[in-house]
Formats: sequence, C-alpha cells, structure tokens
Amino acid sequence: MLTNIRWLKAIFLGVLTLVTIVACNSQPEVETNQNAANAPASDLTELEFGVGPYFPTPNENRNQFEPLFEELAEQVNLPAKVTVTEDWIGISEALRSRTLDVAWLGPWGYVLANNNEPSIEAIATVKYKGKPTYYSVLMARADAPFDTLEEVIAQSQAGEKLKLSLADVGSTSGWLIPTAEFERRGIDPKEVFDYSEGASHAAQAIAVISEQVDIASDYDRNLDVLASEGRIDKSNLKIIWQSAPLPNDPIAIRGGLPEDIKTELQNSLVNLSPEQAQELLPENYTGFVASDGSNYEPIREAGKLVGKLE
Repeated sequence: MLTNIRWLKAIFLGVLTLVTIVACNSQPEVETNQNAANAPASDLTELEFGVGPYFPTPNENRNQFEPLFEELAEQVNLPAKVTVTEDWIGISEALRSRTLDVAWLGPWGYVLANNNEPSIEAIATVKYKGKPTYYSVLMARADAPFDTLEEVIAQSQAGEKLKLSLADVGSTSGWLIPTAEFERRGIDPKEVFDYSEGASHAAQAIAVISEQVDIASDYDRNLDVLASEGRIDKSNLKIIWQSAPLPNDPIAIRGGLPEDIKTELQNSLVNLSPEQAQELLPENYTGFVASDGSNYEPIREAGKLVGKLE
C-alpha cells in the first residue's frame, strides 16, 4: 500500500514539473509578440514615405517631393525610403496596409483611407501660395461657344453630346468634386455627355487645347504647374466652373506610428520657415498648417453625395 502511494506521488510530481516547464518556455514567446505590436520608435530602421502622381512623370514626382521627405526623416534620425505611385488609390491603399509610414496624398485619398482604417491620421495640410485651400475646375477651349456649366449642359442636352473628360476616380478635384456637382444639379454626366473618366491630370488641359474633348476637369494648382513648365498656354483655356475652396493635400500617417515620431513630424512640418519651404517644396507651396483631419469634412460629404461613402 505504501509503495502504491509513493508511486502515485512520483507521477503527480512529474506531471506538475512538466506543466511548469511548458508554461515557462511559452511565456517569452507571448512577450515577444506583445513587444513587436508595440514597437518603440527606436525599433524603426527607416521611415517609408509615399506620394501620389502630382507631376507628369514618376521621376519628376520624386525630384519634387524627396527633399522634404529626407528632411523629415533626418529630424527623427532615420533614413528615408520614398515610393512614388502612379495612381491616387494606390497611395491611400499603401498607407492603409501600413506599407507606408507617411504619405502626401490627395484629400479624397485621405478620406477613403481614413474611412477604411480610422487609425490613419492627417497631421498637416499643405499651403499653396500661402493658403491651405485650392479649387477644382472644369475647363474648355478659350474660343468655345459657351462660358458656363449651365450653358454646357444645355447645349449637350439640346444637340450632339459634348465630350466630357474626368480624371481617375481617386482624384479629388478631377473626379469626386465635379461628380458631386453634377449630382447636386440632378445631372447624370454619363447620360448628358459623351463621357470618359480615368485621365491623368497632366493630360486634361492638353486634351482640351488639342480638341480631343470639349470639357475636362482639373485643379488650379496643376494648371499653374503645366503653364510654368511650358506645357500649356493658359490663354488657350477658360474656366467654365470652379468649386468652393477645398482643403489642400494632407500629410497623413499610418496607424501605430510611434507618438514621438508623429509629434516630431507634425512640428517639423508646421514650423518650416519660408526659406525651407522654398528649398524643400515644389514651386508655390509655402508651408503647412496643423490638421487633425476635421478640415476634410467637405470631402467626406462629397463622397457621401456620390454614393462612395455611407
């Protein structure tokens, strides 16, 4: 009997020891996973930046925006990696999937990304010629037989449909805002016009001037760029419709970026001197104002109006 008790006690002690060993060996793995999920700033080996297709070619885009990104990365003692996307949706998707840490993207791209992933934050809005706003426009040839959007709609409804070109669906000024304007007027542009969408901003003004289309969307900043580079003569165009002021492009950060990095980036952007802005930013961009994303509410409302957001 005593032998049986000793035997049972040995089995019990053996099982208890095995459970203790397994528990001890498992614990470090759990701690490692938690540490990875809450990685401090010092664990970042580089800061990954992205920018949408603002200029006609990827190389131009990189040359225009890389100086700012490199300066920002230097402020947080990290090397910069810069990605240039060729469409507007791509840049917001990369931010949402955390492929990028920081992105300069269009207002509509930011709203879409933030809607799908609320942890994405706008930290600053760029100023253009001293103002944090810009305009969407619809343009025609200077010699076109109409001067207003009302006249364009009436002419297209009365006779042969006029050719209307909107930019790609990820563009704020080139697609979202004009589409929202037609919706406000109770107009389906695909029925009223000989309609196309998906063009790059760089191609829009040229398509109008060369008479490939009758009306096209764009934004005032882009027309300035094309004119300054000698790609177009603005006197060959006229604006037949202009939006209300829209918030300029945001600098946005992915969810989970360390708080000290976020704070330093925002401070660096907002505190850019005029001399630094002239050195680091594309022509006519003059600095940044702080943003918490609330100034992009008009873009969100336009997205709801066209049925892209609930």
